[in-house]
Amino acid sequence: MLENKIVDHQVLFDNPMAQIVVDTLEYGGSRRKYFYLSSPVNAVATVGLTAESQLILTRQYRHPIGQVIYDLPAGRLNPGEDPLVGARREFEEETGYFPEHIEQLGYYNQFPGMLRAATTLFFARNLKPTRQNLDEGEVLELIHLPVETVLRMITQGEIIDGSLQLGVLLAWRKGLLG
Repeated sequence: MLENKIVDHQVLFDNPMAQIVVDTLEYGGSRRKYFYLSSPVNAVATVGLTAESQLILTRQYRHPIGQVIYDLPAGRLNPGEDPLVGARREFEEETGYFPEHIEQLGYYNQFPGMLRAATTLFFARNLKPTRQNLDEGEVLELIHLPVETVLRMITQGEIIDGSLQLGVLLAWRKGLLG
């Protein structure tokens, strides 16, 4: 069995958005410290398909990597919020479309060795125009691109966001993109 026993747990930094944690692990008679980032809430991201077979992406500046990138309409869940409800809320807030049909595509943790936070991926269609309602300080550009263009961009390495890559490829593999 590869399971480690936690013999000490310390929170080095505590913020409503994230914690920096160090656990002392014991396995096979030896101990080691393990540092990781923990989020109190998970995230959602949604692949949205218009009636014209266009994918709705966002472009925004992502400071940790110092780049403007393509990504999916996404965000954090509120504490205790059902992921489907949160996905529908975030999608409408960021895009100005209410998804009348939404279904789960998958669930993943992008960095399980250093981050305790997961993302649930969704697929949305039958999009009803409403109005965009961005969070304070949120700046993004909406982009509509054909499915084939996004698939090409993914396979050619032009899209680096993991949720966008995985979400579109899952939707494509499940036959949801036409």
